[in-house]
Amino acid sequence: MTRRITLADAVRVRAAQTVSNAITALRPARPSGGRAPELIALSPALPHGHRERGAAILSGRWVYAGQTLDVGAHGHPFSVTLPSERFAAWLHGFSWLPDLLSVSDGPAKAVELCRHWSDAFSGPNSFVHAPDLLAERMLNWGWVLSAVPDSSGQMSDRYAGQMRFLRRSLPRLSPGLAALRGQAAMVIYGARQAERPDAYLARGLDGLDEEINLQILADGGHISRSPWAAVEALSCLLGTDAVLQVAGLAGSRALDRAIDRLIPMIATLRHTDGGMAVFHGGHEGDPARIDALMRGRAASPSLPAQPFAYGPNSGYHRLEAGSNVVIVDAHGVPPRPHDLDAHLGPLAMEISTTEGRLLVNCGWHPGAAPSWRRPVRSSDAHSALTLAGRSPGTILDGGFMEDALGAAIAVGPGDVRARRKEQSTGIWLETAHDGYKDAHGLVHRRRLFVGEDGDDIRGEDSLFVPAGDTPITRDSVPYALRFHFHPDVRVSLAQDLSSALLVQKGRAGWRFRTDGGPLAVEPSVYLAGSARPVRSQQLVILGQALGDGDGQGRDNRIRWSFRRLKGRSA
Repeated sequence: MTRRITLADAVRVRAAQTVSNAITALRPARPSGGRAPELIALSPALPHGHRERGAAILSGRWVYAGQTLDVGAHGHPFSVTLPSERFAAWLHGFSWLPDLLSVSDGPAKAVELCRHWSDAFSGPNSFVHAPDLLAERMLNWGWVLSAVPDSSGQMSDRYAGQMRFLRRSLPRLSPGLAALRGQAAMVIYGARQAERPDAYLARGLDGLDEEINLQILADGGHISRSPWAAVEALSCLLGTDAVLQVAGLAGSRALDRAIDRLIPMIATLRHTDGGMAVFHGGHEGDPARIDALMRGRAASPSLPAQPFAYGPNSGYHRLEAGSNVVIVDAHGVPPRPHDLDAHLGPLAMEISTTEGRLLVNCGWHPGAAPSWRRPVRSSDAHSALTLAGRSPGTILDGGFMEDALGAAIAVGPGDVRARRKEQSTGIWLETAHDGYKDAHGLVHRRRLFVGEDGDDIRGEDSLFVPAGDTPITRDSVPYALRFHFHPDVRVSLAQDLSSALLVQKGRAGWRFRTDGGPLAVEPSVYLAGSARPVRSQQLVILGQALGDGDGQGRDNRIRWSFRRLKGRSA
């Protein structure tokens, strides 16, 4: 395993935070006044919105993360007690604006709500003016106010005040998507100003290029390794590009290249249901929204982007055969400080078929209860192997270190590697990681084969002492090999405890077999589809691996397979 964080790192970050907070305390609580610049009217393509949710907001019914607030058609939610902090973050981030704009009376209501917000928060408020939330709000306001007329000019003044605040807060934005959104909001605001050149536009374009070069990998993945983060990055960049185009301004080469790289990588990380794979803090997302984003820059909208077989920088493999897809995480955790949502599930895998998702990881949803966040980052929450009841790495948990650095990955899984071969008979993938080597002297290897029609998926998980190494122990070490299934899948264990019947949506049947065992069915939970956890099932193989094993004996090798039952309708 690789140690990534030391006490000195935490002390250095905390010292920088203390200085930044002291400087902020000396500044005025509100941005300085000044004449708001004249803004030109634009009509860029807006983000995809849901009419049903927009109609609910128009009627005064606000719903998020399973919580509901009803203020009536003539009320607004900015002067009442909110259900929770996560509800408040969603509300003040204004990510719901595209939903509201999707209904006929939505644009006027959107401006009205922005005005109500400005009136309610005309004074200092540490929550709503937190830098990350401010950046998200200004990005969303930028799109909406570009497309919605403001005849009174009142919103232009309020928009300008918030943007001055954001400009001052840029150094305090969190690394990652928050920083990307902040720079994009600067570009959009600058692009709308009638008088040019403008400092917002120039600074924003430079800052956006810097964030793109840092965050968007060469293969189009996001530096956080989260598939959903790639979707959010594409949404942010497409919106910025749309405003620049209608304003008659040229974006940078970095912006164009980032969009062109993101689209095929997102296609690589999509399942057959159109949603995203759920690795490293990601969730399924809305297939309709993803479709709309993928068409945002297509030369021919009717031709879908072609996925890659492998993202060499992101570290994901896509094994697609017939109508079935296997996606494998064959890389380590992202670099600091982009690891606050990273998971410890190297070699985890997911499978989808024509009926939808079959094998999954537990995943995460931004609206889920915070108490679930840490458990779903462990290897037990993935379709992967756990040795001695511990993940292949550790996450900071409490104390000064986490207070200074957040819930970062303190110790990573070390070297993660993969080798792939494609033949006429199918696709072979061999992966391995060293996450258990320091503690137990064993390497975890996972081999996969997907047949040419996709209906024969075979795997082998083994634990072995590398050639030339001296075993740390000759005692047995307990392991658990877990296969989590989507809530639409029903699992029935056979009497021999070595196979199980899997039925998707009451129709398609698959047979799971293993030479390990005994095989057991245990409860699981799926969080990647909605804010509310959904009960599901998992198959678990428990065993004892020899500390000096070579990965060839029955104790240290578990073989398994998924095979579609031909012509079966359950």
